[in-house]
Amino acid sequence: MVNLKHLGVFAMGAIVCCTCSVSARAASLGYQWKNGQRFSYQFEVTVEMDDETITYKGITHYTVNTVNAEQAIVTYRGGLNESKKMKQSNRGGPFGRRGFPGPPSIPSPFSRPTFAGKTQTTNKITITPSGETLAMQGDSQLPYLLGNVSLMPFERLPRDERREWTIDNGVSISETNEDRRNRFGPFGPGGPFGGNQDRNVQAAGEVANYTIQSENGDLVVIKKSYRLTTPQTGDNPAFDMTGNGTWTFDRKENVPHAFDMNIELTIKSGNSSVVLPISIKYDRISAEKIAEMEAAAKAKADAMAKAAAEKLALAKAPLTPQEKRDALASLSGRDAKNIQTTLGQLAAKSPEDPDPEMAAAIEQHIDNPDKAVSAAAQKALVKWSPSYALKKKLAKAYQGPGVLSSTGLVVESITPLFVGQLVQAQKPRYGSFWRAAKVKKLLPDGQVELAFLTWGKEDGAVAVARRNIQLAPPELDQPDKPANIDTLKSESRTWSDATGRFKTDAVFLSAADGTVNLRRSDGRTLSVPLEKLSEADQAFVKQLEDSENPFKLD
Repeated sequence: MVNLKHLGVFAMGAIVCCTCSVSARAASLGYQWKNGQRFSYQFEVTVEMDDETITYKGITHYTVNTVNAEQAIVTYRGGLNESKKMKQSNRGGPFGRRGFPGPPSIPSPFSRPTFAGKTQTTNKITITPSGETLAMQGDSQLPYLLGNVSLMPFERLPRDERREWTIDNGVSISETNEDRRNRFGPFGPGGPFGGNQDRNVQAAGEVANYTIQSENGDLVVIKKSYRLTTPQTGDNPAFDMTGNGTWTFDRKENVPHAFDMNIELTIKSGNSSVVLPISIKYDRISAEKIAEMEAAAKAKADAMAKAAAEKLALAKAPLTPQEKRDALASLSGRDAKNIQTTLGQLAAKSPEDPDPEMAAAIEQHIDNPDKAVSAAAQKALVKWSPSYALKKKLAKAYQGPGVLSSTGLVVESITPLFVGQLVQAQKPRYGSFWRAAKVKKLLPDGQVELAFLTWGKEDGAVAVARRNIQLAPPELDQPDKPANIDTLKSESRTWSDATGRFKTDAVFLSAADGTVNLRRSDGRTLSVPLEKLSEADQAFVKQLEDSENPFKLD
């Protein structure tokens, strides 16, 4: 049989098998619920690490779906939020600082990167009147051998009237390849491409003792002691988990009412050991309190939505004539502090129809020698100049490795490119996605040597065919763009004849009367009839000639 009870479930997705025996004599207790019955709990779980305290807090809700004499089906929804607080000592313990892995001799019992119990989830639980879990759909696992948060409230009850009883489980902890992946990383032993799902089974014992301590009306306070132990075998560490506390049961509603327990988890591996103090508390929240909390949450959400709407309306509202005069006067002054304050106020606006005069006044401070003023001007100008906002957006997009939207600006054989130009290109063997790249060299065979960009850093250069390159949007600033056409004239490029059989690297000198004059890298000059050059070369010469004609008509 599979026991999904908390404190008996291994933190890394373990399966716990058990056989139970009940001994020793109480008031009749049982989970006798009604269809549609609801109950909720406020949880707080604290784990004391060597250098930090980890806390899990949240509210869990239960709704009884169906009930018969043998079992009930209950829906759980909820989850606990994790928070961490560093201790002053800041010493790295056996698991390292901030929970990072420590010495490999003690594998962390919470190394799995994600746990469903730390998120909002829904489970469906099938449970008997004595608290035995028959089935569970879904996952709400927590770290530290705590098991599923959805099952935490439900302790096992005796089938008859007893004041003392014991639940003694024969346990086997089974760890799959997936668990070992989580311990060693995504590509560690038994990684995602492993060919089997071998299980690493570890024997263990689990004992829980219960004694009715007191009764106060419908509330029955029950003392609980707990221990789970596993021997150290082979590569498996030994776990010893002991705890004492109280569990309160509401006999009228037939639901758990409260729980308060302190636990020590000792992990041993070889000659190393670590002790983790853990406390678990929960209290049932009354229906009135739940309604009050929901009303407060709704009121808070409504207030936040109203404030956000008012802030947005204020941001979109145009400047009054007096506000505009004051802003322009401030920006034309010399008081840096006053200018920075005005720029901050303008940055808080989101005008639907930005004022060009205000944008121009802001733009004059973009290169302000005062760095604080310059930074404030950049933030403000994004709000008041759509063209500047687009340039900033493009500049960011063309620094990183992300996928870009296709511009459709095809780079053909006659399309002039310059070294340092930012383009978008399809990286060889990486599919049809367009990514930011920089031109490093124009190759003799017509290809272009590109360096793809990763947040401004260049990857190794790679040759890319022109059909796999597109020009960047014209709004993108090109820091390395030649200042004028003379720069293009001074750059060496590969020239080809009309047949494509003859090629040479040379610098353009001049063109006149249908003849193109070139200078090779060895210093020799060539005179070639324009008509004998390739179409791309003829287009290039035409581009240079057109740039020198101030009366050329478009």
